[in-house]
Amino acid sequence: MPEFLRYLPEHSIEIGAKVPDFILVDQEDRSIRLKDLAGSPAVLYFYPMDGTEGCTKEACDFRDIYDDFKELDCVIYGISPDDKTSHASFSDEHGLPFQLCVDPDNAMIKDFGVWGEYQLADQEIEPVKNIGLQPDLENRINMVVRSTFLIDKNGLLVQKWMKVSFRGHASSVKDQLHKSFKFDIAF
Repeated sequence: MPEFLRYLPEHSIEIGAKVPDFILVDQEDRSIRLKDLAGSPAVLYFYPMDGTEGCTKEACDFRDIYDDFKELDCVIYGISPDDKTSHASFSDEHGLPFQLCVDPDNAMIKDFGVWGEYQLADQEIEPVKNIGLQPDLENRINMVVRSTFLIDKNGLLVQKWMKVSFRGHASSVKDQLHKSFKFDIAF
């Protein structure tokens, strides 16, 4: 696993703050903005790349408990630098019930502070090149830092997870959703 060095640029959204507006494009070529999420909570999870082991496991974990999020009227969006074609293929291959989105100019990735620099060990260089990333002369790469943001129906940040492990992460987000929002159920 590459060693995380630093965030680029070093932005941070504080819990309780309004998240920055954004424009995403889903795999069906529809635009999504912050205002489109108004009225219900949303999970925005950032991941490095479609089809890699960790990203696949994380996406499938969100898929496997998606109905729990849906019952709480919470939408999920996965965001990576991959293009619409890659997202559509990845989504279809794994039966993902939520949208994977493109950040066309990486503005959201940078505004949310999830772009990072990593140092590669010698044995990591070739595998990284094989997935299409090109290390610099010092064997460093820039890519998305796996992170998740839970926002409320008004666009305020409720919780964030930075530099997360994909193992068990979706369940942690679901647990926080239950804790953060009091849902009244009438019978």
